[in-house]
Amino acid sequence: MSTRREWIAKLLGLSFTNFKFVQGETTPSAIQQRRFIVPLTDSQGMIVSRYTATANYFTEILGDGVTLDMAIIPGGSYEMGSMNTPPTTALETPIHRVTIKPFALATFQVTKGLWKRLSSLPQVSLRVQQPFATGLPLEEENALAMDYVSWPESVEVIKRLQNYTGRKYRFPTEAEWEYACKAGTATKYHFGDGISLQVANYNDGILRPVRVKPVGSKQCPNRFGLHDMHGNVLEWCSDQSHDTYSGAPSDGSSWDFGANNPLSRIGRGGMFLWNANSARTSARNRIDVREQASGFGLRLALDFPVLLQDPRITVGDFSNAASGLSVGIAPGMIVTIRGDSIGPALPLLFNLNEKKTISADLQGTQVLFDGVAAPLLYVSNQQINAVAPYSLAGKNSTEVIVVSQGQGSLPITIPVKESNPGLFTANSSGRGQGAIINQDGSYNAPASPAPRGSIVSLFGTGEGQTEPRGEDGKILDLLTRPVLPVSITIGGRSAEVKYAGGAPSLVAGVLQLNVRIPEESTAGNQEVLVRIGSETSQGGVFISVS
Repeated sequence: MSTRREWIAKLLGLSFTNFKFVQGETTPSAIQQRRFIVPLTDSQGMIVSRYTATANYFTEILGDGVTLDMAIIPGGSYEMGSMNTPPTTALETPIHRVTIKPFALATFQVTKGLWKRLSSLPQVSLRVQQPFATGLPLEEENALAMDYVSWPESVEVIKRLQNYTGRKYRFPTEAEWEYACKAGTATKYHFGDGISLQVANYNDGILRPVRVKPVGSKQCPNRFGLHDMHGNVLEWCSDQSHDTYSGAPSDGSSWDFGANNPLSRIGRGGMFLWNANSARTSARNRIDVREQASGFGLRLALDFPVLLQDPRITVGDFSNAASGLSVGIAPGMIVTIRGDSIGPALPLLFNLNEKKTISADLQGTQVLFDGVAAPLLYVSNQQINAVAPYSLAGKNSTEVIVVSQGQGSLPITIPVKESNPGLFTANSSGRGQGAIINQDGSYNAPASPAPRGSIVSLFGTGEGQTEPRGEDGKILDLLTRPVLPVSITIGGRSAEVKYAGGAPSLVAGVLQLNVRIPEESTAGNQEVLVRIGSETSQGGVFISVS
């Protein structure tokens, strides 16, 4: 264990007994990651912003040039049911918590092209229809969502797919469907509380689309990479329909028993002929399995046992790693992020990459600030310590996404400040004895106080942009200084600052302050305050003076 690792770990309050330097299981080679743009809408359903998401998928090769794109849906828990107050219908009540295991769900609804291929596979129980001719060019026709899909035909093509691939393809349960559609959101639709024809193919009562559209043509995926979850064609789920959620499974399994009418199944997502209300994330539609009508379609699911959980973060999960305060992020500031499933189960400390800088990827974990990957000092399942990129300088806010094993979290917007100074403390709480080195090299403490007039070294973070300009993750071999002015008081008295800047041999973002203790200082514990620009470090940090 190097001195550098030990010192950074000490500043961050990490115990070496809590982690090991090992490589965990890697993502199976069949799984790939993709980055894509997710739109968000206003109350009228018009796109007002976008963010870049990261998610996992794999591709099933089905022959004859046909493929099936499957998104890997990470596990997690959510509140299932209507988010309307009062609820639109008793069918969507009561709201209840459901835990979902990881599974795979088709990125797109079954297309006419995919249906043709599946219907050409050896028959299991019954014949299935061929798509109606549309008169469109073949490529465009094959990209249309398949409709007029009955329940028995869906069962048949799924069985054929199972036999061909050897995989247990199936219908999604409606708990899985709603979880996958919401993708961590709590709005009426995964893109917001408003819907329009800009983002979904449904009946808006004005233009009234009269046919299905090519899948993905709205270019409106959710965070898991799923397209057309609202509108286009209704999607069969495996569950029988029940009047309410009373007695529903809490583990996301199929509720395919106990219904008053076992011939009625649940359809989800609305369709091009139905209105916006039917396309809501929580909307349930009871469909007779003997019915076959325009707008009925299918999306395929698959059990996929990967240890992948959905990373979850909130605004309150971000703090200055030294002070522990959640008061905004400064360029180069070491940030502590707490959350759920945001990193590997086995904690890891930083690595130096081939450029001799701190790596921005630790075992599949990344933190993106406006798309820029931040150097990572420590990652675990519930905590990350990262260095905010210096490219934040001049911004008022930043959009942060945590990526864990290829799955990105929902974006969180955090305010950006010119500086946000915090002092590291000996107990890593942000209060009490400072992490201070006396002039003789000893650690400052009541038992080893610093003499008046001596020079001590304090350590902190959050000084903001530096001169020369900060380099993300760089181990400092050239001294840098804050762009903003620095002043320090000890026990309320102004102290002479001999040096304020980057800590030599440590990562850019660790601030070292060499300060002379005022001769007139009073013996005992004295509060230390650092002011950088217009911001002051946290109170309650002291130095022992003799």
